[in-house]
Amino acid sequence: MFDFLKKVPLFANLPDDDLDRLCALVLEENIPADEILFAEGTPGDKAFVIMMGEIDILKESGGQTVLLATRKAGEVIGEMSLLDQAPRFASGRTRTDCKLFSISHENLEHLLDTSPSAARVMLSTITNRLRSTELVLRQSEKMAQLGTLTAGIAHELNNPASAALRGSEHLNNSIENFLQIYQTISTLGFSKEQWNAVVEYHDYAHRHAADPVDLDSLGRSDREEELEIWLDENKIEKGSEYAPILVNLGFSTTDLDKFKLTFPDSQLDISLNWLCTIFTIFSLLAEINQGTSRIGEIIKSLKSYVYLDQASVQLINIHEGLDNTLVMLRSKLNTGITLERHYADDLPKIQAYGSELNQVWTNIIDNALDALDGVGKITIRTSQKDDWVLIEIEDSGPGIPKDVQQKLFSPFFTTKPLGKGTGLGLNISFNIIQKHNGQIKVSSHPGNTRFTVQLPINFDKVDERSDPLQGSEQIPDQDLLDILKSTNTIAVVGISSRDSSPAYTVSKYIKEQGYTILPINPKLDQVLGETAYPDLDSLENPPDLVLIFRHSDFVPGIVEQAIDVGAKAIWMQEGIINLEAADNAKAAGLEVVMDICFRKTHQRLLGGK
Repeated sequence: MFDFLKKVPLFANLPDDDLDRLCALVLEENIPADEILFAEGTPGDKAFVIMMGEIDILKESGGQTVLLATRKAGEVIGEMSLLDQAPRFASGRTRTDCKLFSISHENLEHLLDTSPSAARVMLSTITNRLRSTELVLRQSEKMAQLGTLTAGIAHELNNPASAALRGSEHLNNSIENFLQIYQTISTLGFSKEQWNAVVEYHDYAHRHAADPVDLDSLGRSDREEELEIWLDENKIEKGSEYAPILVNLGFSTTDLDKFKLTFPDSQLDISLNWLCTIFTIFSLLAEINQGTSRIGEIIKSLKSYVYLDQASVQLINIHEGLDNTLVMLRSKLNTGITLERHYADDLPKIQAYGSELNQVWTNIIDNALDALDGVGKITIRTSQKDDWVLIEIEDSGPGIPKDVQQKLFSPFFTTKPLGKGTGLGLNISFNIIQKHNGQIKVSSHPGNTRFTVQLPINFDKVDERSDPLQGSEQIPDQDLLDILKSTNTIAVVGISSRDSSPAYTVSKYIKEQGYTILPINPKLDQVLGETAYPDLDSLENPPDLVLIFRHSDFVPGIVEQAIDVGAKAIWMQEGIINLEAADNAKAAGLEVVMDICFRKTHQRLLGGK
């Protein structure tokens, strides 16, 4: 054992005494071929040195097993999860009969603590393995995403393609029938007035084919019954077939009486047959046109999604990219999912790698759909802040625990069940956004998870120190007006009794405008004739709005209290900004105004004095 371990790079430079101690501690194990040595997701309690045989390292990804590597004699395996004390990232299965030396966590840690050379070799080994593993899994992730998109596109194409095929088959029969009818009509000796009527009914059928009469099921059934009775009374042989078609044409019994006056006696049956057939032909043509148009739209969206035959960097319309992504994922947007889009007017185009950004939208929206599991709401918002555009993608799913949020963008980290994800989707998205000199953030609690992506309009000119969210968001005046009008009670946190302080003068103005104020200041008993409360938790009833005059560092705690007591809105007075607290308030469903003076806004929008 000593001579063998001395040849393993990890142990090569260990002092002989240390290596002797290690030999006394390691255990020899013999494992037959095709056995699972360790399983993905299980605790990493030991590492292994392969003395003889080969072991496949396998990873479940996208519903399939991916071979990451085959390790041979002289290599160390299982060390990454052992050092990180994390679950196994992949499985190890013996390809042949194997002889192994197993090393416990304590022994491996002692080795790395006492041997700098072993630590350097271990670092190099782990780094190389991470790179090679990430390369394999990135390819697997892309193929899995491609499979998802392909299945979605196939589903989307199937309906219009089937409709077009079905329409073309029926159209062939209808045309043959029409030719026979027309031959018969041409022998009936129609007058000039009758031929004029034929032209008029032809045009009438053409118009109504694209827009048939819309009736509820009961109204349609009643109309069909009326027409069928009329047709039977007039001895029309195929009355039951003609009645539904005539309803789509908008015919009533009065219209049939008029038609009978134009084509009486023996001409009536064949003329009705002609009218119903020509309407059927026009309807089938409309159906085929609708189906092929839909196919064209899908193909156009697909080409736009991948930016086929276009430069890699170009001016990108964010809304088109989001909409094209939604088309690709439409098969997963079933009836249980509500989709809301709140797009900013006149959002500028940005310089970007278009197909890569669409990959970001795909990853985020696809994750949201997985989280919703068929029921819930997805909301997409866009806005502009100076030289940046902001994209928010929000879902009403179960949320992401806070300790998990910190790891979301790390490579190989996934919250999905074993085999459902590689842990690279959001890491890839993070890297793409970084490539654009942008940022991606997440905030989440049960019932609301929101990813916020901020991208510069021109990533070549962005100041890396700038952050579009280090200031207040631009809130439309109508939204501010809605808040002002819907508010009755205002809890003023940080109110002052000094008449020169804005926390006093603004509060006084608020009270003069007819609002009920609830002073919040533990140092005061009373102010502006109102009893003061030490904190929001002390209020007997929830306020409509919490107006904050405290320093930004105190805002998160105030917001948490506001959420707990059931406030509807947060208003951070001019100069007060706390993005994290604002995100938490929004995630809890509260309206948020930041860095805006309440008094100035009220005076501007409602004319207060």
